[in-house]
Amino acid sequence: MAEAATAIGAWSLVTNIALIGAGLNAFETFSFNVLVYAGSAQLAVMPLINGDYPYWTIWLTALIVNSRFLIFSAAIQPHFKHCSFLERAGIGYLNADITFAKFLQKFPSTNSGGGSKDELLYYLGLAITNWCIWIVGVLVAIFFGVYIPSSWGIGFAGTLALIALIVPAIKNKTAVVSALAAAITCIFTINLPYRLTIVCSVITGVLAAVLMDRHQKRANT
Repeated sequence: MAEAATAIGAWSLVTNIALIGAGLNAFETFSFNVLVYAGSAQLAVMPLINGDYPYWTIWLTALIVNSRFLIFSAAIQPHFKHCSFLERAGIGYLNADITFAKFLQKFPSTNSGGGSKDELLYYLGLAITNWCIWIVGVLVAIFFGVYIPSSWGIGFAGTLALIALIVPAIKNKTAVVSALAAAITCIFTINLPYRLTIVCSVITGVLAAVLMDRHQKRANT
């Protein structure tokens, strides 16, 4: 996770500087991250909280933004279906974009009986490290955020770091098609409210990958 640390830390820092700027105090900011642990959802609902919107709109917005984790969870479920409910709940809480991508890159498939202990330990190594880096970003934002000038462009630096991590993972035709489909969808949906572009891009990318896999299997047979 060393190569991902810069991107994760920058994204956490930017997110939590925004939360503090929106009016949360240090305790609220820290608690928000421990309970929610979802940067995109936090940024999406914060204006609604400040605007005294009805609770259902806040919950619905968070649900829509985080719906991509339904796809992520379905993808890793075969690896951890042998775990207990509480264990799977903990795995789900720790799941994050980079964790998900790196885990499936290492373990793209599993046997019908579920994953091995090595898979669980590898996942926890990724996920706990990701969580710790995020929390470090939270603490830096709380204690030093006011001293960081916006001209540094930390948010853009985090985006560039994420791109640098994702591009090397695009190694085959399916990944290329999936990435292009997601990127095109993002361009056409970038102005949608509630960060719906994230959901649309994830769904399009996954569907493109599924269709490409089916096409290749038919071609091979």
